[in-house]
Amino acid sequence: MRIALCNAIYPTPLQPQVLGGAEVFARQLAEGLVESGCEVIVLRAAVDGNRAVESANGVTVHFLPIRNIFPPFQDKRGPAARLAWHAIDDRGRAPAGTREILADFQPDVLHSHTLNGLSPDIWRVARGLGIPVVHTLHDYYLICPRCSRFRGGHACDHPCGACAALTHTRRRRTRDVDAVTSVSRKTLEIHQDSGLFASDTATHVIHNIARDTLGVVPELPFDGRLQIGYIGRFTEEKGIDLLVEAVAQLPPGRIGLRLAGRATAEDQERLRRLAPDADLTFVGFVDPADFYASVHVTVVPSIWDEPAGLTLIDALASGCPVLGTAMGGIPESIEDGVTGWVAAPRADAPAAVLKRLIAAPAEVKAARDALIRRQPDRRRLRDLIDEYRSVYDSVRGRRSA
Repeated sequence: MRIALCNAIYPTPLQPQVLGGAEVFARQLAEGLVESGCEVIVLRAAVDGNRAVESANGVTVHFLPIRNIFPPFQDKRGPAARLAWHAIDDRGRAPAGTREILADFQPDVLHSHTLNGLSPDIWRVARGLGIPVVHTLHDYYLICPRCSRFRGGHACDHPCGACAALTHTRRRRTRDVDAVTSVSRKTLEIHQDSGLFASDTATHVIHNIARDTLGVVPELPFDGRLQIGYIGRFTEEKGIDLLVEAVAQLPPGRIGLRLAGRATAEDQERLRRLAPDADLTFVGFVDPADFYASVHVTVVPSIWDEPAGLTLIDALASGCPVLGTAMGGIPESIEDGVTGWVAAPRADAPAAVLKRLIAAPAEVKAARDALIRRQPDRRRLRDLIDEYRSVYDSVRGRRSA
């Protein structure tokens, strides 16, 4: 089977940039498809504006300059420039060379992921060539230019006027999709409630997987002090402030918080002010397995409708229970009270759970034991590949019919 994947960013040896979980997933999927016997190409945006081709682990990656006023993910621009970029992105055309590449490769399926800069117009190009289209929802790009449905410190309940105006064309273009898959049921429901995709578009929920290389990490002994951890970006929607505020409500000396990721000096100062008596340790970039081995509980405190955080899935695969907020797809990966805990996205809610765990560490031990027992049934890369190949076969069959 020949598969053409599209993702705004796809990390390669020469351009290893990773902005989030979608890039990690796209590479995981592409290389897994190659291992299963598929021929795979990837179309991605050229952030330097230069068209190029690179081979990476059996995958041919095409870097395509986008049709916009500057490359994607250039944050240091003024509001007017960003507004113009989003307007062009919504109404724009697929990058030059897209039709030529697809016509030459003749894929059985076009499978798109994040499309910032590449434009959903790529679906029209594929359909014009008779290529079935599968799209995977990793974020909210199709209904929100920011991709997050988050504004003013809160998750959005519905699209605002600006979002509706700046996603009008891409919403209409979803009619060109034969099947849509989503990394969580909640994310799919949000898009369906917003009126996206034709009524006969096939829908599937395929949850992400942890990396196959991750196994159960050594257990951290409990010495009367609960060690919890956060690993990820220090951005508002990730809920890092909420987490620190929760820790500030707990008795000093009974809990430690390890924070992994790129925290600026300003981030560190702000967070320490939120909890001046708390034990906060900023560890920078660390190996995830080493990090999960250094904490009793990983916390995913998101205050946006996070579709499916890879941190959460990796932590569970490592045998590290997770305390997550009841946002987006987070509750779909945690069995509350068994493999972790789900709390409301307010500081007092995770604080109450953590206070209970400090007093009853046997709960943490029980959750870890539950995760270890489930290791034999854990979904692996081969399962994910089989699930996506089944979707590919179904759209090929529908198109033939």
